[in-house]
Amino acid sequence: MAAAIRLYERFGFFVYSETDKEFCRSYIVDYGVQILSLREHPEWADECREFLLEHFNEFTSLHPAEVLASAEPFPQGYLMLKDNRVIGWTGLLEKEAVTGRVYGWEGTLAKEEVVSEDLSPWITPLLVHPDERGNLYGKMLLEHARKEAGRLGFKLVYLTTGEIGYYEKYGFREVGLTTFTWGRPTKVYGHDTIIKEVQNEL
Repeated sequence: MAAAIRLYERFGFFVYSETDKEFCRSYIVDYGVQILSLREHPEWADECREFLLEHFNEFTSLHPAEVLASAEPFPQGYLMLKDNRVIGWTGLLEKEAVTGRVYGWEGTLAKEEVVSEDLSPWITPLLVHPDERGNLYGKMLLEHARKEAGRLGFKLVYLTTGEIGYYEKYGFREVGLTTFTWGRPTKVYGHDTIIKEVQNEL
């Protein structure tokens, strides 16, 4: 069952319903949606910037330009297209804008004290257009970011959030608490990356 699920996911299928009692999964393919790397498609930079400025904030709207200006592995930016317009965005950063100790650490690092600088990479931000929410596009973006982090050689990925219940649905778990550089506390969540297996196709 697990092998079949992985195979379906490699061909673009994703889970859209699941019941605890029946353990059944249903799959659909949305051929109208694409997730692209901004580095590979820089022609979308202006629309990504406008999307982030309208639906997130001015600081984050600088992210596309930072992605294209860097020759290093980070930052990375990924846009979601539907009907030839940007409806979603996520990225990978080497460091998040948090500082200091991660309190209540329950992750995998075997250290007496974990600080935010020990953790990398970070998924940030996750954004889906308000009119397109409820279609599991956030899940698709999260999985794409985990695959990209795995492709870059990482085993774990992190994010910060004040949301309760959303990221847990997709396998993330709270691993500690820290503070943004401007003073606001935030939760830290972690998840395994997705590393593609080399196997024979069925």
